[in-house]
Amino acid sequence: MVDRIVFTEPVLRHDHMKRDDPLRVTSDVHWVGVNDAHTDLFEGLWEIPEGVSYNSYLVTGSEKTALIDNVLGKYEQEHLSKIGQLIDPSRIDYIIINHMEPEHTSALPRILKTAINAQVVLSPIALNMLKNFYHVEPRTILVKGDDVRLDLGGKTLRLIQTPWLHWPETLCAYLIEEKVLFSCDAFGSFRQLPESQIMESDIENKDEYINNASRKYFAGVFSGQREWVLKALEKFEDLDIEPEVLAPSHGPAYTVSAREIMGRWASWSKPNYVRKAVITFGSMYGMTAKFVESIKEGVEEAGGQAEAFDLSRTAPIEVLSAMLDAPALMIGTPTYERDLFPKVKYLVNLLELKKLSDRCVGIFGSFGWSGEATRKLEEKLVALGFRLVGKSLAVLGSPAQEDFEKAKKLAKTVAETAFSERGL
Repeated sequence: MVDRIVFTEPVLRHDHMKRDDPLRVTSDVHWVGVNDAHTDLFEGLWEIPEGVSYNSYLVTGSEKTALIDNVLGKYEQEHLSKIGQLIDPSRIDYIIINHMEPEHTSALPRILKTAINAQVVLSPIALNMLKNFYHVEPRTILVKGDDVRLDLGGKTLRLIQTPWLHWPETLCAYLIEEKVLFSCDAFGSFRQLPESQIMESDIENKDEYINNASRKYFAGVFSGQREWVLKALEKFEDLDIEPEVLAPSHGPAYTVSAREIMGRWASWSKPNYVRKAVITFGSMYGMTAKFVESIKEGVEEAGGQAEAFDLSRTAPIEVLSAMLDAPALMIGTPTYERDLFPKVKYLVNLLELKKLSDRCVGIFGSFGWSGEATRKLEEKLVALGFRLVGKSLAVLGSPAQEDFEKAKKLAKTVAETAFSERGL
């Protein structure tokens, strides 16, 4: 027998919106998500010192109510409390699962104990995941194709399949009458929301979300699915979906900036390169790091901007984010026990996963007693599809002045080749 949690009819307070209150998106759409300031690694990989929001939306029509996504399980009580300020959660008619990743779904078992009459709306692939993730078998509506519609009474939700944004089962939901696109992870961002704010038009530092937090989120979570972002944008256009409100599952909802954030994701997906080179390196005792200033000078002589990252002190997502519009890459590694420096090897693994190899690359480094690292790095990067430019620079011990000149020349050549090939 399923335990039922009964809520009394809520009263929505308007005098002072507290952190645990729902937030209005439109007249019939409310944010009932949560902010997470405690998780330090998103997906167990990406450092998020400024937190993240888990966005869930309650859509109310004259006859029925739909809950779009939910939250990470440890916040289930806060989530239910927000819903309970708007309606008795037992009256939820539909629970739409846009994406099965646990920060969107792990509160679902608790919600199902309350919303005992709700139907779960999801894709067939998601249904199999649901059974295996949480061992529940609720009543379901399966979304096949792009024209499943839910009539809420004066409000219509259309479900659209958007596979690989960023898992194969992903859906988006579109509130037709109010032109609200619930885009799940697409167009989202890291960084928790400011207190009592969900709309980007109300956020003082909205550019921080658009230019930094969303860019990092794209780089870490979506850059391996860039072609699917473009396919989804094409599908929205083909289906005449032109959202006036964009409501992702992380970060702010957008009104005035909806087209801007969609455009930025398109730009990062193509990508649109600029005259920039990313310099990233590992250095055990500072000898490989000594090359960096000379490499910066070489990039600047080629008319480019140089961004340098010490992998021992920089989160890899910073490098991936910087690389989105950089056609040139310089990687430095010391030889560590006859192999790449471990931090460099980890970055290379991420470059493979995120398919960021369509770039010109130059390699540099130092060694103490063997020196295989630069050769092994060459082999790995060429196998991934990078274009190796010039002769890799490997120095025994600390570089001398002539080595700095070689490094500057190599960087200039890599940058000029990359800029020329991209018509920059």
